[in-house]
Amino acid sequence: MRESQKEIEDSLNNISELDSILNNLAEFYSKLKKDNISREEIFDSLYIVLKSEKKWEHPLDFWSLKIEYKEALSLLSNFDFKILKNKIETPKEIIPKDLLMNYKVRIKSKGLIWIIHKYDADPFPSNPHAHLVDSSIKLDLSNGKCYKKKELLYTLKQKDLLFIRQEAKKKDFELPKMKV
Repeated sequence: MRESQKEIEDSLNNISELDSILNNLAEFYSKLKKDNISREEIFDSLYIVLKSEKKWEHPLDFWSLKIEYKEALSLLSNFDFKILKNKIETPKEIIPKDLLMNYKVRIKSKGLIWIIHKYDADPFPSNPHAHLVDSSIKLDLSNGKCYKKKELLYTLKQKDLLFIRQEAKKKDFELPKMKV
């Protein structure tokens, strides 16, 4: 079924409003934290904070969000932006391509980007665990199992898990004990 012109205009207006909110939040938090917080980092942080509650499966789901600036500001008031700067990059081949069908949305030249959350509100599948950027895949840092929601998708090779753990330790993350 085709969207009406009104629905299209409403959707475009919402995207424009969200874009403005992202820009304003980036400016606000850059000044507050005395560090450059990019618009993309604001997007990533809001996605991380809201994805479980909203049951989002992909970052593009963000663009359907209806939110006011003050609410977004409040949601990020305790967010640790440092976690977005402590990314671990791995070769994209460590996850089968058929699990990454939406990977084309953001292109990285070197591979996959994992973000580890020290104090994630949801401790599943491990505490801490890693999130694959631009995906809803979570990595159990104790055994290499990758989940989407709570469904087991794939298990990383031990050498790939060890690489991610080694990189995390370089960034002073306390990791769960290995279970493999």
